[in-house]
Amino acid sequence: MNVVEAEGKALAEIAQVSSLPELEEARLRYLGRNGIVNQFLSEIPELPRQEDRKKAGGFINAVKGNIETALEKKDRELRQKSLKEIDRSSFDVTAPGLAPQTGSVHPLTKFREFVRDTFTKLGFEEVYAPHLEEDEYNFGLLNIPPDHPSRDLWDTLYLEDGRAMRTHTSNMQVREMRKRKPPIRVMTFDRCFRYENVDPHHSHTFTQFEVLYVDKDVSMGQLRFLSDLFLKAVLGEKTRTRFRPKYYPFVEPGVGVDALCPFCEGKGCRICGMEGWFEIAGAGLVHPQVLKNGGIDPKEYSGLAWGFGPDRMLMIKQGIEDIRYFYEGDLRFLKQF
Repeated sequence: MNVVEAEGKALAEIAQVSSLPELEEARLRYLGRNGIVNQFLSEIPELPRQEDRKKAGGFINAVKGNIETALEKKDRELRQKSLKEIDRSSFDVTAPGLAPQTGSVHPLTKFREFVRDTFTKLGFEEVYAPHLEEDEYNFGLLNIPPDHPSRDLWDTLYLEDGRAMRTHTSNMQVREMRKRKPPIRVMTFDRCFRYENVDPHHSHTFTQFEVLYVDKDVSMGQLRFLSDLFLKAVLGEKTRTRFRPKYYPFVEPGVGVDALCPFCEGKGCRICGMEGWFEIAGAGLVHPQVLKNGGIDPKEYSGLAWGFGPDRMLMIKQGIEDIRYFYEGDLRFLKQF
């Protein structure tokens, strides 16, 4: 196929084109980098005489210009035709539109707001403590010296400068006692970190909630009241609680707070592991040494500390079997809330 034949074929094809995508295909076929016109241009250097090369170049460029003109003319025709079709089409402005997809608040964030509102009504103020913490606030001032065996329970992650990624929200206790004078009512809801294997019930990053109340004559009765009030608000009015003796170095006495399984009401089921009860929280009266470390006289004042894992409590409330769902960002899970 020579140049003249290629021009005739190109102009004929362009005249028959009926859409913009077809027109683009024709343009690439004839004027693209590997198109027919460029192939002719690449053969010019093979001509033996300078005069012939000059004539061939001028003629091929003229053909290229004719094809470009035809393409531009056809492009205008097709666009005008498209606009006319739009003008003729009907559009019902009263028809309902497509509803956009909307997001929702993360279940842990919802739960945080509920917990914050509940304890704010009881006079507690939300406070924060560092995630990267000095060893004394995370352990030492909480009655856990360097050689204390209970340190092994926290699986702590340390930085090279000696600071730790806090293992619990209790690192706020002495810091807040040193800032304030009794009565002290503070709460914190934040993340903690431990060197743990990830499984359906454990994670290296998790959330804790804790309250600290320091005043005159604070007793286990008030601790029981807080536990019952909050757990009934979360799990329902039928919820029963119990205290079991449990050891924590920074409280004395210490208790584990259990709640009756809301699904089987104590009979035993798959969700509660056939126990009938869930361990919900850890609590106790603040150890006198911790009060001293916070600058408070334990002979005049006493205090309580009460905390739980919101992840676990929400798993129990919603029947969720894997803690990792909260942190994976899977929309199939999050859209259920």
